[in-house]
Amino acid sequence: MCRGSRSPPNEGIFMTVEIYDSKETVTANTALNTLLTSLPEPFVLLGGWAVYLTTSLSFGEIHGAPYLGSRDLDVGFHIDLNMSVDELRQSTFSKAIDVAKNAGYFPHGSFRYCKIIRKETGEILTETESKKIPMYELFYLYLDMMVDNIHPNHSDVFNMSVLDEPILARIFDEKLGLISQINETDVLLPPPYLLLATKLRAIQNRTRDDKTIKDACDIYALIWHSSVDYNQIIKAVKKEYGKDCEKALQVISENVARTAAYHLGIEYEQYRDVIGKLKI
Repeated sequence: MCRGSRSPPNEGIFMTVEIYDSKETVTANTALNTLLTSLPEPFVLLGGWAVYLTTSLSFGEIHGAPYLGSRDLDVGFHIDLNMSVDELRQSTFSKAIDVAKNAGYFPHGSFRYCKIIRKETGEILTETESKKIPMYELFYLYLDMMVDNIHPNHSDVFNMSVLDEPILARIFDEKLGLISQINETDVLLPPPYLLLATKLRAIQNRTRDDKTIKDACDIYALIWHSSVDYNQIIKAVKKEYGKDCEKALQVISENVARTAAYHLGIEYEQYRDVIGKLKI
């Protein structure tokens, strides 16, 4: 843990409160472990589980519990825009789609993959089977496979859209990724300030309250509980993603901040002081 030289202001540590059903986050974590051993490399772990790996050691030392879990899986791949169509079909992204399908994920919507799981039994269901079961008994595990660049022939080859995350390009092109481990499996993560930048961007576009709250928690955790001194993280993200800092802070209203602090197990004033460091 390396949070800089000063202690948190008005520090009060309380019990953390999970945002999501623990059965769902445990299931998602297990699915992630399985997926990571099968995906073609190189890929980058993003989203909530990347935040979990980045912050859990420090967070656990302070709170006596691991960081908040996630319900979704997010991984990113490199796409060379100069690839031929045949090369695109043989890319790591294309191979990852095959891995996901073999693991029971199916296309859901315009760009996501999904696996439907019966909560009590862990049984993987088809869409047809799931329609016979009440919604409250089901867990929809979403897998987002993103790319750094969208190839001009992407839709023709894959017959669906894809999310692009330009920050991924920096990780691949500038070799900025950091190696972490899940159950002795190496996994590539963004450095804390770039992972923070993805969260600052994500929170601006959320349409669901739980996603907004989770992003607000992640933003705090990445600043305060990464292995890098928070001053370095703040300096880098403000320099390179200043507008995103400003826009994200506009989204984090008093209600969002209070709810995030509640789930993190800290006082509201402490939450506000830490994320206030993002002000330009």
